[in-house]
Amino acid sequence: QASEEASLRALESLMTEFFHNCTTNERKREIEELLNNFAQQIGAWRFCLYFLSSTRNDYVMMYSLTVFENLINKMWLGVPSQDKMEIRSCLPKLLLAHHKTLPYFIRNKLCKVIVDIGRQDWPMFYHDFFTNILQLIQSPVTTPLGLIMLKTTSEELACPREDLSVARKEELRKLLLDQVQTVLGLLTGILESIWDKHSVTAATPPPSPTSGESGDLLSSLLQSPSAAKLLNQPIPILDTESEYICSLALECLAHLFSWIPLSTSITPSLLTTIFHFARFGCDTRVRKMSSVNGSSQNSVLGQERGRLGVLAMSCINELMSKNCVPMEFEEYLLRMFQQTFYLLQKITKENNAHTVKSRLEELDESYIEKFTDFLRLFVSVHLRRIESYSQFPVVEFLALLFKYTFHQPTHEGYFSCLDIWTLFLDYLTSKIKSRLADKEAVLNRYEDALVLLLTEVLNRIQFRYNQAQLEELDDETLDDDQQTEWQRYLRQSLEVVAKVMELLPTHAFSTLFPVLQDNLEVYLGLQQFVVTSGTGHRLNITAENDCRRLHCSLRDLSSLLQAVGRLAEYFIGDVFAARFNDALTVVERLVKVTLYGSQIKLYNIETAVPSVLKPDLIDVHAQSLAALQAYSHWLAQFYSEVHRQNPEQFISLVSTTLEAITPLISSKVQEKLLLSACHLLVSLATTVRPVFLISIPAVQKVFNRITDTSAQRLPDK
Repeated sequence: QASEEASLRALESLMTEFFHNCTTNERKREIEELLNNFAQQIGAWRFCLYFLSSTRNDYVMMYSLTVFENLINKMWLGVPSQDKMEIRSCLPKLLLAHHKTLPYFIRNKLCKVIVDIGRQDWPMFYHDFFTNILQLIQSPVTTPLGLIMLKTTSEELACPREDLSVARKEELRKLLLDQVQTVLGLLTGILESIWDKHSVTAATPPPSPTSGESGDLLSSLLQSPSAAKLLNQPIPILDTESEYICSLALECLAHLFSWIPLSTSITPSLLTTIFHFARFGCDTRVRKMSSVNGSSQNSVLGQERGRLGVLAMSCINELMSKNCVPMEFEEYLLRMFQQTFYLLQKITKENNAHTVKSRLEELDESYIEKFTDFLRLFVSVHLRRIESYSQFPVVEFLALLFKYTFHQPTHEGYFSCLDIWTLFLDYLTSKIKSRLADKEAVLNRYEDALVLLLTEVLNRIQFRYNQAQLEELDDETLDDDQQTEWQRYLRQSLEVVAKVMELLPTHAFSTLFPVLQDNLEVYLGLQQFVVTSGTGHRLNITAENDCRRLHCSLRDLSSLLQAVGRLAEYFIGDVFAARFNDALTVVERLVKVTLYGSQIKLYNIETAVPSVLKPDLIDVHAQSLAALQAYSHWLAQFYSEVHRQNPEQFISLVSTTLEAITPLISSKVQEKLLLSACHLLVSLATTVRPVFLISIPAVQKVFNRITDTSAQRLPDK
């Protein structure tokens, strides 16, 4: 006893010295060596057992547990069986005696050490390992401790590290699977009893004046008036202990769902209970109360309630991520979709007090992320299966997703939702390709939703409709993909536009082209405001409001030119003849606008706000060249299929294009424009038949220009 006491005091002293900020690195190495030597001694664990029960020093406790961890994971085979029995008996007793007073990280470490023993010895030498955990969970006094042990067991035994043999890993998984039904029953019981206990005392609120709005859609989602009634019950107010237990139970479920197969062990009552807790994430009442009352306790309470919603959504998403769904589980899955879409409807419903965006802003950001993950998993993994259910209203779901997407409070949230739409459009495209006979029926079902999506995405990239949000985007800092936040925003938006174009080419063109035309009129009309000044030409637009409007229009035109360029691939190949007139209209406009920019040299013009308008004018010119470059393959197909019938039209397009390029081949032109002109020239030279091109007089002018300027040190690019 005296020896253990003296060792403890010495260890506490060493630990305090080791972590003192005045201790040198050399002294720390000496202490580390002493501690390592002690840990290697036979019987060191007995001292550590004494240390754990006799000290309140966190460093000493953590060191002692590390000694046990090392013993169990690296030297367990050589430990005498009598010592093993003693360790298996003493550590759980220590945990039971002190779990309420130990710091949480020490308690969790002790739980892991006990689970490590189970990992080695259960069931042959530690037959009551799992039984003890179940008993802890069932006793109200130790329920939280039992849940921590259960989650640690799931983490360490179901997904063990590589230091176990394949046979032992398989044995552990089988042993755990045998316990799954019992465990899920216990967890369901805990969550249900807490919900029911607190629901009894929850006050029933007066009916909402807008509650009738949701009737039709809700009944179609849930197929049951009683289910809808149940889901409209108020969310109970839980005490702190109950919230803690529920959060632990949901954490356990989320980890269990990550590795157990979908089966009838996951009962409808468990799914409904998880879903009830997912409603906590939609509840803005406590958040409002805490902000009004200003109490830190209320604020913590609001965060905890929100966290229950996040944890419940984690459980749902773990189930959603499983691609392999047994037949007997499909009905459960459908029920889960119906219930979760009830939540989606709840958080996207407008009423007098809330817009959809303000409601989403009030919700926990993590909850919104989890909900977006759910929607992504639904579309990417399960839509193919669920769409065939006549009772699942897919079009109504898309309407809710539309509201959810375009009221996101953050740019990242919006990007994530655009990804979901991209997945949906990919699914629809592949479905149509595999069922060409049903193409019209499929498109008719989704046409309205797709046109609405296209229109809104186009509006979102235009300053005319979305100036406040677009001005928040960073257009200077490059991310890992070498693009700015603005470029990423535009690229993802244009991907959606392009995918809708592939499905509905006529609608997409008739939606996009008039918008492009409006902005082109503004740009082409600038010529009337160009006046001659002493130093050259000046744009005679000086009023602040006019300059701002011009800036917005030029930014929009640049984006729309990129959109038109992105769609070039949908005018070539098999559809060339069918969409020839639309493509010709686009190319003629692009040729006109590039020639216009080169002739009146808007890129060299003086403006009232040179730091803003000059880059805008250069960008529009560069984007018009880039858009025209995208149509070089269309021009090549035009040459091979049509030009013999109408060579003048083709020659006119190419000649005018080359006429637009010629003035830009100069070292005096901004590099961005010069590069765009060169790219277009190279593209034409490699796609349109070179022998034919050389017969066009305008080509000689370009070559002369290149020869004349070769001594001007053009940029290497």
